[in-house]
Amino acid sequence: MSYTFSGEGPGVQTPDGCSVSLYRDLPYMGELEEVIDQFRPGDAVLELGCGTGRLCALIAELGCETAGVDESPEMLACLPTQVRGVRAKIEDLALGQTFDTVLLASHLINHPDAQIRETFVRAARRHLGVGGRFLVQRHSVDWLESVEVGQVGRAGRCTVGVEAVVREVDAIHLTLRYGLDGRTWRQSFTTTSLREPDIEALLLRCGFVGMRWHGSQKLWVEAVACPCEPVVAT
Repeated sequence: MSYTFSGEGPGVQTPDGCSVSLYRDLPYMGELEEVIDQFRPGDAVLELGCGTGRLCALIAELGCETAGVDESPEMLACLPTQVRGVRAKIEDLALGQTFDTVLLASHLINHPDAQIRETFVRAARRHLGVGGRFLVQRHSVDWLESVEVGQVGRAGRCTVGVEAVVREVDAIHLTLRYGLDGRTWRQSFTTTSLREPDIEALLLRCGFVGMRWHGSQKLWVEAVACPCEPVVAT
């Protein structure tokens, strides 16, 4: 199966098709509201795939000691000064320290490659002590199954539309169009739909227990790092 990750528009695009100037200028869209009470002042928090730091910035403002990981130097250059930037691929990350909370947002758990999904989760487990919290955001299953070409909505000044949808058995190929202040970007990517049992089984296999879902649509899951040894991937 072939996967698509590409982008076009003003400015630099990252390897997964994200446009730096778009994400730099996008407003906060309430992504953390269902889990915001999980961030306590003084906690050490690590975000995997932080981009320009829209979420990191808010977490730091809550009084957390915050670090963000991204493979794009252009994305990391946009981080606020109170967030420590780390340039690395998530799957290769080995900071040699643990955090109170690790965050995997932006639907990265929906990567179409199961092995890559597992490397993301194992990277989180490496950076959590026993009892540490892992917060994961997924795509809405209903949205992935029903989305069609056309206008999706608006986030502040930004409009979002769907230009293409191609569904396969285990993958959905999407092209989104963003408009902001007279500029237009397109992002094409492949994702997959994951239901609660799919994600819970992955978390359990990688050394997490106590899964708890947040929000009416269950877009966020919280898991606790356990003292048991994670199952070695084969």
